Amino acid sequence: MTTEALFPIGETHQAVTALSPAEELATFTAWATAIFYLAEVDKNPKVRTYFDAYHYIATSLSVGYANVFPVTQVGKMVGAVVMMVGPSLSARALDSGAPVAPESSGAAREQAAGFGEASSALVAKLDEILVELRRANGRSSKEA
Repeated sequence: MTTEALFPIGETHQAVTALSPAEELATFTAWATAIFYLAEVDKNPKVRTYFDAYHYIATSLSVGYANVFPVTQVGKMVGAVVMMVGPSLSARALDSGAPVAPESSGAAREQAAGFGEASSALVAKLDEILVELRRANGRSSKEA
C-alpha cells in the first residue's frame, strides 16, 4: 500500500480549497473561537463559555467592540490574528466578487457588479450627483 493510498492529500486539498468565502469565514471564526476559549477559559473571568469567546472573536472581525479582553499570550495572539485577517475575510464573504474600476462608466460598473434594477437606479443617481458636484466646483466631467 502506498502513502498516497493511506493519505489522499489531493482529495483533502480539493475539499479544503472548494470552500466559499462565507464558509472560509465561518471556519476561521469557529477555530479562532475554540483556540481563544481554550486559552482563556480558566484564566479570564469574562470567558466562562464558548459563547463568551465567540462574542470576543465575532466583534474582533470588525469594530473590536466587546467587554472581553484577552489576558493570556495565546489569547492576545489569536486576537491579533483575527483583527488582522478577519476584516478581509468578512469583506470577501460579503463581496459580489466582481472588481470594478473607479473610472468605469455607470453601465460598466452596473454590469461588473451585477446590480439589480434598484441598485442601477442608485448608481445612475450617484453619477448625476457627481456631475453636479464637478460643475459646482468649476470642473468638467472630462477633467476629472
